Amino acid sequence: MKNTTIKVTVLGSGTSTGVPVIACQCAVCLSSNPFNNRTRSSILISDEKGKNLVIDTTPDFRTQILRHHVRHLEYVLYTHTHADHCHGLDDLRAFYFFHKEPVHCWVASRHLNEFRARFSYVFNDTGYIGTKPQIVLNEITKECFTIGDLEVEMVELPHGNNLTSAFRMGSFAYATDFKYFPDDVLERWKGKVECLIASGVGFKEHPTHSSIPETIKLFEKLGVKKGIITHISHSVDHERDKASLPAHVEFAYDGMEFTLRI
Repeated sequence: MKNTTIKVTVLGSGTSTGVPVIACQCAVCLSSNPFNNRTRSSILISDEKGKNLVIDTTPDFRTQILRHHVRHLEYVLYTHTHADHCHGLDDLRAFYFFHKEPVHCWVASRHLNEFRARFSYVFNDTGYIGTKPQIVLNEITKECFTIGDLEVEMVELPHGNNLTSAFRMGSFAYATDFKYFPDDVLERWKGKVECLIASGVGFKEHPTHSSIPETIKLFEKLGVKKGIITHISHSVDHERDKASLPAHVEFAYDGMEFTLRI
């Protein structure tokens, strides 16, 4: 995978609640600005051959896929098994209706058992009567592996009492739901990542998530040229707060698209 071009689409840029938050009457949740309307965090990567890879199937997966007119999906990577990152899995079944090909999914070893338990009807004979998602579940057992024409490196990041998977593909990387990057990961990725989409829930410190100031410092440590902050809560107003970001950093928003050579 040398000098290949990918197209990245931000399907969702919000936290576990999404924005607006149900029943919330704050200014951001009541805002008419479309940049403040954030579905749960996910991205779509399309390679030069037109193959599509999604990172995380959120509870908003169906809405996101319909919004972007995605007609086929070959691959899914999962960061972890929290509900806001995987509970849209059932909607993968629709792709099989028309293409008769299973979607190939990858999940790290530490999350495999819980993933299978959460969706037991998919993998076991539970007596469920209905159409199941047709997927091939792959266990990520090593740090570097290949998905289609993409070479992927996985690292694990602390997120409360759990670890989440972050992924690098050449000079592009995606990391969400982490508190910090351990020193060994910083050393491994330093100078290798030109564009990083990483979570930053808000400006205040959070016990299990990186804050926006912490994520900006992470971009600086890694030498990132283009930093994009995602997984944004309703404490952040897009127009008001974007002025406080450095020139090479911006907020993700639902529908953001860009292409890059990796």
